[in-house]
Amino acid sequence: MNNIVFFPTNNIGKYNRYKRSFERLGIQYNRYYVTNDDSEVKVNVIEDGKSIKENAHIKASTYFTEYEKYMPQTYFSIITTDEALYIKGLRDEEQPGMFVRRFNGLNSNRATDEEVVQRYTELVNKMGGEINAKWVYSLTMYDGNKFYDYTWEEEVVFSDSPHFPITKGYVLNNITIVKKEGSNNVMLSDLSEEERYKYLSKYTDPVAMFVKTNMNKELER
Repeated sequence: MNNIVFFPTNNIGKYNRYKRSFERLGIQYNRYYVTNDDSEVKVNVIEDGKSIKENAHIKASTYFTEYEKYMPQTYFSIITTDEALYIKGLRDEEQPGMFVRRFNGLNSNRATDEEVVQRYTELVNKMGGEINAKWVYSLTMYDGNKFYDYTWEEEVVFSDSPHFPITKGYVLNNITIVKKEGSNNVMLSDLSEEERYKYLSKYTDPVAMFVKTNMNKELER
């Protein structure tokens, strides 16, 4: 029986972030279920949880219920993630937290990627040109029987000098410093696909292994 997972997300950058790690482990990794007429099955999910973990659970269970209609005899899992951002030097009430695109007066429904980058670079500039921050991620895998939860953190450094183009789905990649070459910063958005995978694999490979291990446990029952 194949390891089949769906990672239903409108954010193609988020989907692609984990793609190579899953495929390296032989996992059949899909974004959406595709019907016989090549239509992607999408569900409108209201993510109104009180935490990133709750939001991940809401989306996973909603999608599983819908996809089970199409694959009643097939073992599959839904995986979803949510994340929060915390910036060193800001008070608790000032933190972006779960609302990265609503930070500092932004409206998540109307703000362009360029406006999001501008607001964050303005903050970094006011705080000295570079700041330390932390992403907290929560992933859940749901197979209709049980939620499997995995949480991790990624420490980053933001610059007030963005590099373009903006990475679709991860707008702050172009202010995220991955290394310095002489007096120049190299941003996450500057990296090639291969370089970006190598940089992120320390996070994404363990995620894929967590999912495969728990899928195998269920399949062996």
